[in-house]
Amino acid sequence: MYEGEKVRLRRLEPEDSAAILTHWNQYELRQYLPTPLPTSQKDMSRYIESVSEAFSKRSKFTFGIETKDDSALVGIIDLANISWISRNGEIGIFAIFHPDYRGKGLGKDALIVLLDVAFSVLNMHLVYLWVASFNDRAIGFYERIGFKTQGKLREMAFRDGQHHDVVIMDILRSEFLEKYGILSRN
Repeated sequence: MYEGEKVRLRRLEPEDSAAILTHWNQYELRQYLPTPLPTSQKDMSRYIESVSEAFSKRSKFTFGIETKDDSALVGIIDLANISWISRNGEIGIFAIFHPDYRGKGLGKDALIVLLDVAFSVLNMHLVYLWVASFNDRAIGFYERIGFKTQGKLREMAFRDGQHHDVVIMDILRSEFLEKYGILSRN
């Protein structure tokens, strides 16, 4: 478990599937996920099982985002597509799925904690992500964290009957350390 100012990142447990699914199927959230289709309870249980296996194999690290004040599971964040040779990884799924907890700084805290784990614990050199060009709010959020735009993939995302570009952003270990220092203490 890793802690920030407001959240803890912890491994997902099988019993988390119901709490996640309560909010996961809202279109407001799903429209920004790689698969915007509804998810069943059985699918969510399989997902949690698969990310637990990937965690054990060190191929992907998926964490539940839990609030420190009331221990509510409010989101998911992961470091995926890890290259141990090149020392980089991708922010894959990142969502504060519980609507009552959005806009309270929990996502920012969770992402900073995950980046600290990536750079200070896993010794990553670079962390990157992809975000749809229509998601101005997310792009601004990632820029405030310290990510920089490196390019785009033309018309890679599809939403509401139209294709959109995908923006590629990254942050280097040195940039993170300059801005935040090493935070991991647990």
